[in-house]
Amino acid sequence: MASKHIKTFKNIVKDRDKLMSLIHFITNKCNARCPHCFIDFNNKDTQAQKMSLSDIEAMTKKVGPELINVNITGGEPFYSNDLEAICELYIKNTNISSIFFSTHGGATKRIESFLKFAEKFPSITFIFSLSVDHLGDSHSEYRKVNRLFESAMETYDLLKNAGSNIKAMVSITVSEFNAKEIGVIFDTLTQDYGVREITANIVRDEGVYQTPKGKKQEILEGYKVLTKKITDHKKSKNQNNYNIKTNLYNKMMNYKDEVMHQEIISTYMEPKYKVPCYAGGGLLGVLYPNGDIYPCEILEDKKMGNLYDYNMDIQKLWEDNFELRQWIKNSKCNCTYECAWSYNIIANKKYYPGILLANLKP
Repeated sequence: MASKHIKTFKNIVKDRDKLMSLIHFITNKCNARCPHCFIDFNNKDTQAQKMSLSDIEAMTKKVGPELINVNITGGEPFYSNDLEAICELYIKNTNISSIFFSTHGGATKRIESFLKFAEKFPSITFIFSLSVDHLGDSHSEYRKVNRLFESAMETYDLLKNAGSNIKAMVSITVSEFNAKEIGVIFDTLTQDYGVREITANIVRDEGVYQTPKGKKQEILEGYKVLTKKITDHKKSKNQNNYNIKTNLYNKMMNYKDEVMHQEIISTYMEPKYKVPCYAGGGLLGVLYPNGDIYPCEILEDKKMGNLYDYNMDIQKLWEDNFELRQWIKNSKCNCTYECAWSYNIIANKKYYPGILLANLKP
């Protein structure tokens, strides 16, 4: 156990060249049709893509010991019949300590059933991020699923009262659809629906989605409102990030979120380089349903390779992409991708004094 933590720490602060977190799109299928989604639902080939359990098993057995988190996403991951089996393969074959799910929360019964599976693994933290864009019918109509908002809130209530290794939050993506009403959405979720934690994303150009011209400033103003409300809410409630781990961990993550919000705000309208990208440069990877591996979701033209060409050896594929990972660092690649920013802050010594000061506060 100590050896595992030493390798993880060394990878974060020094090497920064081995997978620490993997975003795994297990399916592209979803019953929702969110306007800001980057998936092309009209592409039958894309919709049919899926890795077999035997292939995922082979891949997980070849992941390095530095991998500590997997983000299961899609599409809607809880409509996959293989979800529990996929999670079990990661748990048994890797060193992960947490599994993060990105979900619209509509599959309440399936998630309730999944909780029985999660009970078997008390040492693993299962984090559920429920995507909510608006309130009531506005949210359901935007995502084109009847009563989706009510189902998501029912799922949230189920999760927030589940086991100690189950954590739930609501994720709001600020877009042209909700930017002007974001304050009301936040207040209603926290005050009327008892949502304890909300995270913020800002819509980005990706896949088939492109931000409408003339709407970026409006979106940015909405993001500013949301992130300030998140920070103020945490302070007023003395809230810990995810409410897990140690107090030191919680303070570090809260500080990380505040810094990330400010860095994204400062670069959204006029993209600019701020810090090296250690995420796409080595700590973070993205796996799509057809086996393609990318350094992040943004670099759509920088495919690292396909697992089927590497006999499922993801470690070998990663090592063969040293030049691409160096290009990411040397080209001063930059974006507003939240997953990347999280690891870039944690792995950058520039932010360590702030993390230290945050932990010295009562």
